Amino acid sequence: MNKAKILVADDIKQNVKLLRVILTASGFDVVEAYDGEEALEKAKSENPDLILLDIMMPKMTGYEVCQKLRANGTTKSIPIVMITALHEMDDRIKGIDAGADDFISKPFNKTELLARVKSLLRMRRIPAKEEETNVLESILSGLEEGVVVTDGQWKITHINQTAKELLNIHETDTANIDFQTHLSRLNLSIPVDTLMATREKTTDFQILRANTQTPVSTNARMTKLFDDHGTVVSISLILRKERKR
Repeated sequence: MNKAKILVADDIKQNVKLLRVILTASGFDVVEAYDGEEALEKAKSENPDLILLDIMMPKMTGYEVCQKLRANGTTKSIPIVMITALHEMDDRIKGIDAGADDFISKPFNKTELLARVKSLLRMRRIPAKEEETNVLESILSGLEEGVVVTDGQWKITHINQTAKELLNIHETDTANIDFQTHLSRLNLSIPVDTLMATREKTTDFQILRANTQTPVSTNARMTKLFDDHGTVVSISLILRKERKR
């Protein structure tokens, strides 16, 4: 997994150095900026996963930087935590109006800082993951072939409508289906136990369904994905239908 990249923007070099030490020790990549204009430029060029933004900076305040980032299509969704020595409620309201997601005061608590950073990064990943899933589902639904993707334990993670029809799967919620058990109920040219045990990356076989007016024979290609330790982490099946005359 790639490290999250955090932009630290503060005109006091000692503060930047301290934040860099804390963040890199926790596994983050750090990009530095020392004034408002540089922070804005780095946000656009580096595409960070999160920004720690000081309020009082030369050339452009943190409020101004935040407003400009929120007005830009490529940076508007980046989480922003404003770091400030200010404690007045009016200042925080101004930051919220500018588009800040959270605040932390100087001198800050290391544990609190990391907790806020990790929380915002988790929240950012949720819509990104949902969008990725929606795109994948849209692609799969448009294919003529049946497609099934499972995890290493044969639990279905993705399946399109064509695959459901070819495999006689009627359940709406397929996440709880044991795909190995379901395949064992079908007439396969290669036994399920053999398919499970094989260390081949790609295996071709046939599936015969006789419970249709015209028996449906399906050509299947199974592809296994292994991790560095040789453990199966994902299995995919591509299904193409043939009708017997």
